This record gives sequence, structure tokens and C-alpha cells, in this order.
Amino acid sequence: MFLELVEKRRSIRKFTDEEVSEEDLREILNIALHAPTAKHRNPVRYIIIRDKKRLEELSHYKKNGAAFLRGANVAIAVLTDREIAPNTNHQDASIAATFILLAAADLDLGATWANVVDAKHESGVTAQKFLHEFFDLEDKFDVECVIGIGHPAEEKSEKVPFEYEEVVFEDLNDKVK
Repeated sequence: MFLELVEKRRSIRKFTDEEVSEEDLREILNIALHAPTAKHRNPVRYIIIRDKKRLEELSHYKKNGAAFLRGANVAIAVLTDREIAPNTNHQDASIAATFILLAAADLDLGATWANVVDAKHESGVTAQKFLHEFFDLEDKFDVECVIGIGHPAEEKSEKVPFEYEEVVFEDLNDKVK
């Protein structure tokens, strides 16, 4: 059941040395390719990073929140092409990233994403600029997030969902708090 998968998915930032198989990685990406995009334009692109030296460098693309990438077995950078979908590229990438996170959990792999928006590299340049140089990207691309994936080396407590009554409102009957 889908709810069980959602409850199973946790943000994992510590990984074992066991490799993520090519088969699992391909399945994760094939699932991401099923993610919906506005008007079916598909502006989303993916870069796979497996090289340990590159993962180490990538773990410094922003001051805080990306260090876990050095311990990941593989990372997937989720990019969008602004020329294809200038108004929906961020949303399209977020949906695809969610599919990746759920696919990893379904395969008993750990994963979490590191945000790029508004982040800065320690040199003071934006994380976006750093990543454009790191991946040698054309200007039309935005790196939306980087997802680290590996076999979990940590267990997380059960996630407690938000309270239904605090965040779900009936139109015309309830006021949003």
C-alpha cells in the first residue's frame, strides 16, 4: 500500500559502504521518468554522480546541509531546463525528486535531498553558480536539488504526520489558521 511506503520513507544521511546496484539505480530513475510535468513538457534532467572524489567535492556545494553527500554511494542532481518550462520547472523537479525519494525507500535504500535554492557556497558564490561550474552546465539549466542515495547506516524513529485538523480545511466552512 502506498501509505506504508510513505510512512517508511525517512531522510537518511548516513550510509554503509555497500554499493547501490546499477539495477536499483536504473529502477529509481525509470520511476522518476514517470513523474508528471506541466503540459507533459518534461524539463527535468538528471546527472548521476558515483565518483567518491566528486561526491566529496559536491558535499561542499553549500555551507550547510550537503555534507551527507560525501558518504552517499551515489547522488542524483535534479536539473530543469528553464527554456522548456519557464513557469513550472521548479514544481516539475520537486515532483520528480519526490518520486526518486519514494523509489529509493521502496528498494530499502536510504536517501535525502539537499536544497539548492538560496544556498551559498563557502566562497560566497551561490550554490547554483558553484554547481553550474561543477557540472559545466549551460545557463538555461537550474540545479533544483541533489539527492544522496545509499544503503542506510542509521535507523530513524517513526515519522509523526502533521495533525489533520490543523492543516486541512473545508472550503466555506473553516478558516485557514
